[in-house]
Amino acid sequence: MRILLTIFSLLPLCLSSQDITGVWTGYIKTPGSQLEYELAISAGYKKLNGYSLIIYPKDGVENIGIKTAKIKQGKKEIFFEDGELVYDNFTTQPRRTKMFGNLSLVIKDTLMILQGGFGTRSLDFRDTRTYFGEVYLQKTSRPLSTKMLVTMDEINLVHNLSFIRAKKKKEVRQPVNNNPKPGKTEPGSVIKPVLKPPERKIQTISEIFFTGDSLSLSVYDNGTIDGDTISMVLDGKMIVEKVKLTTRAFTTTIPTTARQGDSLVLIMHAESLGLIPPNTGLLVIQDGAARYEIRFEGDLQRSSAVILRRKTSKN
Repeated sequence: MRILLTIFSLLPLCLSSQDITGVWTGYIKTPGSQLEYELAISAGYKKLNGYSLIIYPKDGVENIGIKTAKIKQGKKEIFFEDGELVYDNFTTQPRRTKMFGNLSLVIKDTLMILQGGFGTRSLDFRDTRTYFGEVYLQKTSRPLSTKMLVTMDEINLVHNLSFIRAKKKKEVRQPVNNNPKPGKTEPGSVIKPVLKPPERKIQTISEIFFTGDSLSLSVYDNGTIDGDTISMVLDGKMIVEKVKLTTRAFTTTIPTTARQGDSLVLIMHAESLGLIPPNTGLLVIQDGAARYEIRFEGDLQRSSAVILRRKTSKN
């Protein structure tokens, strides 16, 4: 009996009774290669749609391509086909092909799996090569950390997906004044006051002693690339405004006009928290041949600060 139950649990299930919207991660495989593959399935009006992501590694670099996906749901299978290319960082011209296939849903314990076959057809009459292979995908419980959603957030497409809900700002309503004075707002009207940003707690996380006449500052994302945005303030003056942190450094150079013994205060303010709070980053300070790496984090209530002090004979 236990063996029979195990066998039945591995059979394809009726898709209409399962929520398949979300991000599925895994691979596509041909006899000669295996590539990372992700599929985001979204609920549209009376039908499904979504996006596909594929990664071609070359010379240690991940070449990522994202396409729209046409998805049709059957009773026991889903059919998918590539659409328009919406993003790529390919170092060479991508081949013009379409990928299509059908997948069955299998549930193993708490895992939801889509697996099946795929094929390709060329859109270039000069290249008639076609490929066939297998697809294996698992539905992830952490879609916000997938390469698909992180990249889609960077290109402002993530909120096209039905399972990503934008947070709506709450409207501020003031109590109704039943005895208005001349020139004041009429009773029952909505007042939208100008709100000052809350004061943030500044936490000093490091102290650097420098010798040069200028410093090079570089900032990166220190974790999953999820859309963190920061501004940098030096002694009360904005020097970097709303820059998005990625694996590629954003670099600026600042003059160090502080006299011997004087100090400069560098503050990193979080402007957005990305998909995975809090806002985290890596600050690299280059002082001639000296290099300092400082990891920082913050949110909308607190910011990180670094004290820059000119080196003296005493220190």
